[in-house]
Amino acid sequence: MSAATAWLFPGQGSQAVGMGESLHRHSSAARDVFVVADAVWGGSLTGAMFDGPAEVLQATVVTQPAIVSVSLAALAAVREAWEARHGTPLPEPSFVAGHSVGEFAAVVASGATDVATGLRLVCERARLMQWAAETNPGSMVAVLGLARDLVEAACASAREAVTGSYVSVANDNAHTPAQIVIAGDLAGLEAASAECRERGARRCVPLTVGGAFHSAAMAPAQEGLARAIAMAPFGDPRVPVVANVTATALRRARDVRAELALQVVSPVRWADTVSLLAEAGCRRFVEFGQGTVLGNLVQRALPDVEVHSVGDADGVARVVEWLGSKAGGHADA
Repeated sequence: MSAATAWLFPGQGSQAVGMGESLHRHSSAARDVFVVADAVWGGSLTGAMFDGPAEVLQATVVTQPAIVSVSLAALAAVREAWEARHGTPLPEPSFVAGHSVGEFAAVVASGATDVATGLRLVCERARLMQWAAETNPGSMVAVLGLARDLVEAACASAREAVTGSYVSVANDNAHTPAQIVIAGDLAGLEAASAECRERGARRCVPLTVGGAFHSAAMAPAQEGLARAIAMAPFGDPRVPVVANVTATALRRARDVRAELALQVVSPVRWADTVSLLAEAGCRRFVEFGQGTVLGNLVQRALPDVEVHSVGDADGVARVVEWLGSKAGGHADA
């Protein structure tokens, strides 16, 4: 079986001041994406991305559209450079997948909807999630070195001990070494972290985030987001989207809509996503966007695969050269 390619799109937490600036400077296609992002956001999103300050960029209503716009700009830049070099459209991958808000970039990359629609939904998602976080204050903690079943047991124990707690697993990022993120109310997180340490966790690291994402705290955001998604134009994806919620490949528009509405309150099964991609024969991975978080997770889980990241103009050149070096110049050849 020939090696398949997967495109990956990062989520919240990968942001940094200066993100996207190199793409904007060197690629007209990337600039076009940023023009749409500024228009949809209703101001200079690019100014916050390029110049900061960091505390502005960390606000959920800024972070999420910034991350997705950089991912889509990176993809646009690679497509532009490929076409300039080869005179043909960039070959599509076998699968796309995105982590949390990155799933919206993956859906756009799949062809299920367009850049403007994807960014409009991300802006609405960010607004609703920030409102939900203010309504239900909470946070997130990374639990390192403890298997998911033990983390889930620790959260269950914390919920019993803390009245009204909703602490739960939010992200299952890696199986080996285990990397689980939990989300919840502050008292519940403290109790769950203590339980995790007692059960053998190597470390419990509080995360600098704006709320208890991918937990019951986001329930107030789900209804409004589902309405916005229902009204947005979607078609069947050309490329299967591996879902955060189920770690299965989605091939129909109605399934993509349901996934995007449900994932805001559901755990991200990223480790299972990587496993599915490996089982499907993916041996080449390209991460589009700021940072290398997803690429690093894939490389640790699958040491023998090829992973490249595209977050700036140099990354664009490297990936176009790498893809072009494959047999026949095809990404899945």
